[in-house]
Amino acid sequence: MSETKQQLVDQILKTLEKDREALYRAAAETHSSSTDAESKQEGKYDTRGLEASYLAEAQAEQLGLLNEQITKLGQLQIGDMEDQPVQAGALVLFSTDEEEYAYFILPAGGGQSVQYHGIDFTVITPSSPIASELLGLEVGAFADVPKIGNGFISEIW
Repeated sequence: MSETKQQLVDQILKTLEKDREALYRAAAETHSSSTDAESKQEGKYDTRGLEASYLAEAQAEQLGLLNEQITKLGQLQIGDMEDQPVQAGALVLFSTDEEEYAYFILPAGGGQSVQYHGIDFTVITPSSPIASELLGLEVGAFADVPKIGNGFISEIW
């Protein structure tokens, strides 16, 4: 089971690396345009150069955050979580009276979806409201999860 979970992490890493490459290209282009001669202010209300420099700064910051996330995810040790409390690296099924929710708790990649044994798992990070309610709980434990309601942990892999 651990190998398959590692393959899921590798899939998420590939997506984050593609995002990083696209952001790097965009940041390089923005930086180039912010220092280009055409960005020179032509009047007191012309702020193209200033706006481009703000955008370049924000993109560089996002690139740093993305690099940090990729590093954290790459260092995560994925193991079998059966008989373990919910923690980073766990695949968790949370059941309510109406529905079952599937989460993969990882330090990065929140919002992505991966499939495991025919179940679509949403990646959530430990700092998310949902994960903060589930972390440390074991199979059978009840929780009141934000925007979902009361339920229990039916499985942890």
